[in-house]
Amino acid sequence: MRRAIEVSLLVLAFSILNIGLSAAGFAQDGANPDNVIKKNVDLVSVYFTVRDNKKQLASQLDQREFRVLEDGKEQPIKFFAHHSDVVLNVGVLLDTGTGMAWILNEEATTTGMFMKHVVRPTDLGFILSYHARVDTLQVPTSDTELLQEKVDEIRRWATTVGTPDEAPPPRTFPGQIPPIGPTGQPFKREAHLYDALRVSTLRYLQHEVGRKAVVVVAMSGDSKSESTLEDALEVLLQNDVIAYVLQIYDPPRDRWHRDHCDVIHTYEKDEHGEEVLKKLAEATGGRMLEVKGMDKLNSALDEISNELHNQYSLGYYPGNQNWNGKFQFWFPG
Repeated sequence: MRRAIEVSLLVLAFSILNIGLSAAGFAQDGANPDNVIKKNVDLVSVYFTVRDNKKQLASQLDQREFRVLEDGKEQPIKFFAHHSDVVLNVGVLLDTGTGMAWILNEEATTTGMFMKHVVRPTDLGFILSYHARVDTLQVPTSDTELLQEKVDEIRRWATTVGTPDEAPPPRTFPGQIPPIGPTGQPFKREAHLYDALRVSTLRYLQHEVGRKAVVVVAMSGDSKSESTLEDALEVLLQNDVIAYVLQIYDPPRDRWHRDHCDVIHTYEKDEHGEEVLKKLAEATGGRMLEVKGMDKLNSALDEISNELHNQYSLGYYPGNQNWNGKFQFWFPG
């Protein structure tokens, strides 16, 4: 039986964004049962943010203005919280698989600003980088100056000095599409995104309390991780970690229409044409943002910072115990 859940407001005209279950993975009608993540729990937790009809965050709502419907039947809300004052544990996962100095400089600057904005004295922030491996730049700390100092180290990793207005060095393959390699599959750089999600969660978030979140700054989808998408999602859901994904695109900046980045921005889609990383983020209660150019990275991180300080959560014990690990959402307008 499919578990259908609706969360609606009784008073405010709104749209609910970033709604996710910590009790189950995501699935669709006719999905392969082997790809359904199942977890036997009694309590279902739902994380979400609320915006009004002017796209402004609504942060002063109380429990009486919400209700939960499962399979059309209202469920009693057992706990409700507005997470503006609880401890936040947040990690930023940086795709550093580039040699472009201006990109690494932008990542370092905006990540430092994000941490300074979002991490309060009672919170913890940490930073990982990923490319052909996963590296910890800074373990969890509330010292935002130290976070900035450590993330600044990636600036020195650049092999190409330049600016956004200068063309990158020639690629080892022509055009925007990688060539076919000896195995018959397109060649891709290594970007261990799924490994980074598992490492960050199991190493730094698994035993923490309060809100837990990771923010992925990705220049492409995962490539060559030892972990699968299902592995990464299961770990996030088991540990109540909210994932945000920023999909970076570096648009052409000159009359020759050349992409001024040494990374090809390709993101995997499922059989329905939906972005895989978007589904992963939304299943955890987060969301995906498309960042059209590195100069838009700061504003995207600002959006996430505001949402992390204006989230709600509620929980209920399902009346219907016939579970199959699937769910779907309605988004009432």
